Amino acid sequence: MQIPDDTTTTPIALSDQYFDLPGLKAYSCIPVPTLRDYIKRDGMPCFKLRGKILVKRSEFDKWMDEHRVDAANEIKEKVDEVLDRIKAKSAPNMHPKAH
Repeated sequence: MQIPDDTTTTPIALSDQYFDLPGLKAYSCIPVPTLRDYIKRDGMPCFKLRGKILVKRSEFDKWMDEHRVDAANEIKEKVDEVLDRIKAKSAPNMHPKAH
């Protein structure tokens, strides 16, 4: 048996996949209301077609990578911030007032 040429399709790379919001929720484990917030407030890339929101997987992955947290750098910044506060509070006590 032969399969006619017109019934076969070219495979699509998964990076070219489009998700609706429930599908993106399943992929990312991010609730739909949060995804809507990311689109409205944070500029997450999407397409709107007749009221339906679609997000391209490769664009979502890129957008997420741009929001990656450098944990070591973030910890260092917090430690520096706490040390600065401690220094600021103890600075007046370090120089006793002359009478």
